[in-house]
Amino acid sequence: MEDFKRFFFRGLTALLPTILTIAALVWAYHFVDRNIARHLTNVLISVYAATGDPDFLLGDAEEDALAHGTPINEWNDRGRRLTEEYKIITLDILAEDPPEDLATLEDQIYQRDWDRAQRARRRALWQVAFVKWKLHLVGFLLAVVVVYFMGFFLASLAGKTTWRLIERMLRRTPLVRAVYPNIKQVTDFLLADRTLDFSGVVAVQYPRHGIWSLGLRTGSPLKKIQATVEDELVTIFIPSSPTPITGYCITVPVKDTIDLDMTIDEALRYTISAGVIKPGAVLSPPMSMEKD
Repeated sequence: MEDFKRFFFRGLTALLPTILTIAALVWAYHFVDRNIARHLTNVLISVYAATGDPDFLLGDAEEDALAHGTPINEWNDRGRRLTEEYKIITLDILAEDPPEDLATLEDQIYQRDWDRAQRARRRALWQVAFVKWKLHLVGFLLAVVVVYFMGFFLASLAGKTTWRLIERMLRRTPLVRAVYPNIKQVTDFLLADRTLDFSGVVAVQYPRHGIWSLGLRTGSPLKKIQATVEDELVTIFIPSSPTPITGYCITVPVKDTIDLDMTIDEALRYTISAGVIKPGAVLSPPMSMEKD
């Protein structure tokens, strides 16, 4: 059982990051497809439906509608399940052409209903064609392009100003202002293009004197703090273990820090592994248990 537990968790540790990454990508794809791409696809279908039938994309229209349509709880006399699109393209009103002479009111009503059914039939055929040839991926690609140009616009001065006004309005709207700031904090943390520039790795006595912690030097302290202290100060980020994306920001005198011969990556690996992974250059020799 000990071997089973050890190897099982070792395999889980190796596979879990990959599985979670794939799951996140799949979720992102479905999110974009459901909230953006699907609407763009419907727009494309409406545009194409106004141009004519997709005869060049379909073989037997009724057969394709049964194979690639949206199933419903109805079956034909051969026991085959029907679809919404099949029901539309086989409407009884489409079996006959409308009358040429629209002299009577009944003929005019029939013409109107026939035109409506014809538009619905054409749209249903295009929906079937999109599913058959996986053309909904075009909508997804268009969604990616739309999001890209949205980001491109927001990077401009006009875009920043416009978005600032929209956010100001959202923050003042009742109910929305209670939700939007919290969601924005989460999305900014996950997606915002931010970089932290660390200038070195140091050791500092934190959280109390006598306890040494590894820190990342971030830069100068706040002007107000430096103006009230004679010693030269430095700002240090103390990453927590095993998640170095969280931690504490402290300001200490430069003389109370020790520069370490470590890279930022080595320092982060040291923190994530809780001190297990150490670069060879900074390893201390074993302490002798005997006194000279």
